[in-house]
Amino acid sequence: MNNTFYVTLLIIATLFSCSKNDIPDDDGGGGDGGGSKTITLELLNSPIHFPAQGGSREITVSTNAKSWNVNSSSSWCNVTKDQSSFTVTAEENKSFSSPEKAILTVTAEGTTKKVTIDVTQDAAIEPEGAYIKPVIDRVITNYQGGYLGIGIETNVTNWSFEVDELWCSVEKNSDFSISIAVDETWGGDRPRKALITLYGKDNDSLATITVYQDPLPQLQLFSYKGSTNIGLPSYGGSVTFTVITNVTEFTLGYVGEWLQVDKINDTQFTITSTPNNSSSLRPDQEVIVYASTLTRKLWIFEEEAEETSGNDDYDYTDPTEWD
Repeated sequence: MNNTFYVTLLIIATLFSCSKNDIPDDDGGGGDGGGSKTITLELLNSPIHFPAQGGSREITVSTNAKSWNVNSSSSWCNVTKDQSSFTVTAEENKSFSSPEKAILTVTAEGTTKKVTIDVTQDAAIEPEGAYIKPVIDRVITNYQGGYLGIGIETNVTNWSFEVDELWCSVEKNSDFSISIAVDETWGGDRPRKALITLYGKDNDSLATITVYQDPLPQLQLFSYKGSTNIGLPSYGGSVTFTVITNVTEFTLGYVGEWLQVDKINDTQFTITSTPNNSSSLRPDQEVIVYASTLTRKLWIFEEEAEETSGNDDYDYTDPTEWD
């Protein structure tokens, strides 16, 4: 009887000596014990350098977050996001000075961690002979006209200019700056064009600037999904729009997280949705198409995933158990 009593006391003491820390947590994924997981964000963050001619570079992103994003601090350095990577693109730098360093910032949902990448580009090579180089060589004004100052890079003093249309006026502020003004309202149905020619000391043409004045704008959008409210699948999808307009060019505006908007050419652009790894639908997005003074807004919403039917009662979110 006494032996049984002592054995019972020994078992009770052993049970109380086991602390909670001695019992392994079952969080279903090796996390912190509460069912959560540590969000990771990894990518090669070495500095990127482009020649003056420009170029592109693809960067792979490794993360277990539901979503991630990348932004550029400078307009000359563009980023295009894909499902697990992004492409960094720099257009040709025509200036004889390097642009300000761009900083790419990559973030992920569920963590404050961020990765930054510095991007730089060479300056254009300065010609050995006489040169005149406008900072931009194309100007677009709306049907009401407009005014713009343009910087000039040159090693020529006292250069001259000529304009081939009276509706476009030019004033030389110095050897390094000119002003362009369009004071007339344009009532035509297509853009009109003026050419400004810049001459060196020997009256040789060293540069040109083209000025366009758009008419009162018209804009129509077409796609197989319509032209207003567009649904894209939660697993990712794309729709191509055809643009019909009478202005020189259209531009696109989008600020958001789960769409990618790309201009293909002067008459087409695409809207692509990234896959949704969440169980909830993402908020509606707004994409804006600009044609001179006219805008069109596209509302993009996420379509609910179709439920699968059948008698399969296996829980694919937990491959270790039957539901």
